[in-house]
Amino acid sequence: MVLTLASQASGPEVALGRVERKRPHTVVNVTATIEADANRVAHVTSRIMARVVKLLLEPGAKVSAGERLVVLNSVDLGKAKTEYLKAGALERIAAQHLKRERQLYAQKIAAQKEMLEAEGAHDSALAELEAAHETLILLIGPEEVRNLSWSGNGHPLSEFTLASPIAGTLVKRDLMVGSLIDSNNDPIVVIDLDNVWVIANLFERDLDGITIGSPARISVVAYPGRSFDGVVGYIADTVDRETRTIKARIEVSNPGHRLKPGMFARASLMAGGDRPEMLVVPEAAIYQVRGRKVAFVAADQDRFQVRDVELGRNQDGGFEVISGLREGDRVATDGGVRLKAMLLNGAAAAGTQ
Repeated sequence: MVLTLASQASGPEVALGRVERKRPHTVVNVTATIEADANRVAHVTSRIMARVVKLLLEPGAKVSAGERLVVLNSVDLGKAKTEYLKAGALERIAAQHLKRERQLYAQKIAAQKEMLEAEGAHDSALAELEAAHETLILLIGPEEVRNLSWSGNGHPLSEFTLASPIAGTLVKRDLMVGSLIDSNNDPIVVIDLDNVWVIANLFERDLDGITIGSPARISVVAYPGRSFDGVVGYIADTVDRETRTIKARIEVSNPGHRLKPGMFARASLMAGGDRPEMLVVPEAAIYQVRGRKVAFVAADQDRFQVRDVELGRNQDGGFEVISGLREGDRVATDGGVRLKAMLLNGAAAAGTQ
C-alpha cells in the first residue's frame, strides 16, 4: 500500500530516518572509583638519611619535570662526596706520575722497577676512585656526580636537593624543616592529573562484548548532568572471589583536573566487541497500527509505502530489523503520525494504489 500526502504545507513536515547496518551494543552500568594514572605518579624520597634544610614549594603547586622541591643535608653524603673528590685527585696525581716514569724509562733514565711501581700506584688509585664513584652514584644522580667539584656551587658538599621526575601537581609534602627522612619514608608525591584511571567493577554477566578499546562514559556526584568520555584500557584476568567482580581500567582525559583520585563514580560501558553488524531502524520510525508494527518507507517526496516489519532487540535508539525493511530505506520518523492517521482512517482513497 502506498500513501500520498496531499501537500507538505498542509501539516508538519515528515522527517526521514535511514535504515542502516550497525554493530550491536548494550550499555553496562557499573560502580567505579577514580584513581591516578599509575604511570603519572612520582613518589619522591631520599636514598639516605638526611635532614630537611629548606622547603621550596607548597602542596598544590604546579611543578615541571626536574624542578627542585626540597633542600636536604646529609653527613653521609658529605663524606661520600669528599671521598670521591679526594680519590679523583689522587688518581690524577698517580696518572701524572706514571706518565713521567714511562717517559723516563723510554729515555733509559729511570729503571723498569720504578715504572712498574708507578703503574701499581695508579691502578690502586683508580680502583679507589671507582669504588668511591660506585658509592656516590647510589646516593645522588649521575649528572650531579659529573658536575661535582670542590668549589661546588657555593653550598656545602653535604647539601643536596630532591627534584620532581615528572610534571604535575605537588599533592603531598609531609615534611618540616629540621625533620629527618630516609628511603623508608614517602614524604613527597607528585601526580599528573591530566589523565586518570577509572577502575570499574564488572560482573561476569557483563563481560560479553566488553573489550580493550570499548568506549565508556563516566559520571560523578560532584558534577550532576556532566559526563566524561574514556576507553577501556585493561580488563583483569582474574575474578575477585569475595565480590565476584572483574576489574576494568578505563582511561579518561581530565581537563581542569575535575576528577579527583578517591572519588566514587558510575561507569557506562558500551558492550559490542566483535559481534556481527545488524540492520537497525530508528525507534521513531516504528508505528503501532491495529496490533501491527509498520514503517512508512519513502518512495519519493510525497509518497510512502506501508511496510509490516518484524523487529528484534532494542539497540541504542533503534530496533534490530528481522524482516520488512532493507538497508538504505528512508523511513518516516517525526511527522509520521499524519501517515498513520491516513492509514487508520482510510481517508486517502484517492492517493492509495
